[in-house]
Amino acid sequence: MKISEFLLQTLEHNGVTHIFGNPGTTELPLVKACEQRRKLKYVVALSEVSAVPMADGYARATRSLGVVNLHVAPGLGNGMGTLYTAGIAGTPLLVLVGGQDRRFLHTNPILWGPVEKMAGAVCKAVFTLNTTFDAAANIRRALRTALTPPFGPVALICPPDLLETEIKAKPSAVTPTSLAALAQVQVSAYAKFLASAKKPAIIAAEDVHWDNASIELDKLAAALGAPVYAAPYTGVLPVAASSARYAGYLPPSLKQVAERLAAHDALLFIGGRGLRNTLYSEAHLPQKKAWLGHDGSAMAPDGEYAIATAANLKTSIAAITAALGKVAGKSRPARASLDLPARDTRVLHPTRAIHALLRQFSDAIWLDESGLSTSDVRQWMQLKAGEYLINGSGGIGWGLAASVGAAIGKNAGRNKRQIVAVIGDGSALYASEALWTAGHHGTKILLVILANRRYATLNEAASRIAGGPLQSFTIEPPVIDFSGLARLYDWRYLAASSETQMDAALEKLGDKLKQNTLLELKLDPALKPVTASRHF
Repeated sequence: MKISEFLLQTLEHNGVTHIFGNPGTTELPLVKACEQRRKLKYVVALSEVSAVPMADGYARATRSLGVVNLHVAPGLGNGMGTLYTAGIAGTPLLVLVGGQDRRFLHTNPILWGPVEKMAGAVCKAVFTLNTTFDAAANIRRALRTALTPPFGPVALICPPDLLETEIKAKPSAVTPTSLAALAQVQVSAYAKFLASAKKPAIIAAEDVHWDNASIELDKLAAALGAPVYAAPYTGVLPVAASSARYAGYLPPSLKQVAERLAAHDALLFIGGRGLRNTLYSEAHLPQKKAWLGHDGSAMAPDGEYAIATAANLKTSIAAITAALGKVAGKSRPARASLDLPARDTRVLHPTRAIHALLRQFSDAIWLDESGLSTSDVRQWMQLKAGEYLINGSGGIGWGLAASVGAAIGKNAGRNKRQIVAVIGDGSALYASEALWTAGHHGTKILLVILANRRYATLNEAASRIAGGPLQSFTIEPPVIDFSGLARLYDWRYLAASSETQMDAALEKLGDKLKQNTLLELKLDPALKPVTASRHF
């Protein structure tokens, strides 16, 4: 069979059902072979800026490998920003990069570039199909590496002339390297570390999601009577927000983190490589610390870990809980309650808007790239573990396209799920062409655009760094017409600029959408979300 056929059948043997991509001439053999498959679908995006987040969102929402196809050097360059995001968030991605035809590669043809070096900057490993002798082995190696923790993007460079070449290898499933459970002596060490603390706390990251360990994490926290904080910028909610142990997201400020954790005398970090901070602040975490996760390069935010082990989290956390026995006092609600602003039908307060959306779409999967309003979402949400997604890197332009990938992944089977994407107006413009793919596949997404006509998050940072908001971060005039964007891609459009109008819009929506819908909430920039001050 041709190498292109071997590649696709190997992906199928490993459970892959979708490839997201923005193909060009060098990807023609792959797309042609894909169209002849019944199980494997090629999902076309209109740019690589959209294609990568689609694969990333698909992978996170389905807890499986994402596959994205990028078009040689310019296409890889376009996708590098969101490959960086996938790497920071620890998403398993196989990146199929179109190589140039090897027969005239020595001439530096159009679209030529140092793709191996480029991919190496944002991928944990890079493999290339060089000859018929190594092609099958390198396809398997790339796939195995992508499925081996710690997760991140893995590139496979695919020259089109080689994809058309025949080989005799047989496609099969690969056996990725897996992390083992803790040995009994290690279990005892973690149990002793936790049992000796009077007020322990747990800080969790994405690794919990990929090991499907959220229930085990909640049971450990209950046994300890300890809160579970999501580490700053954690890309997937690691424990149910409805849990009495859930304490919310830690802010991306070391000073605020230290203040939030000051009452605790021991910190158990589960997953992640360290705290992701935005603005520099001087602070110390003097507590004793331990770490358990996927990536052995993890560094303690202050000092050293007393214990640090790379291990499978589901089995290891369960073993630690069993070793602890009944240690805890009463389990304490960890989140402080906040009062909603008073209702004023003449205006639309962003906090009240978020609260109403969460109430109406409480069973949806949420993707959030709403800047300052993000903290409001996290304050009020009661979502299940794994069903609240953010980009994780601190960049923007990921959320809208990622919601399309998530919707395609979660609507492929019988148990279809509503996808809600809450995106700031500035962020929504980075990859708005993803709306076409959503329309083409009938995804029925609810896209909520919070339109304050500002890069409000940057102005919040400017207030701390530059002494006040900057005019450069105002995105008007002209005021962007999102109704035109919805019409361009055949989406239903609704808008609200007051609470009365929002009530009417929510009544029209119901709780189950029949078509892709863009709901624009036109906000007064002077009204800040209640929790905006927690953002940095």
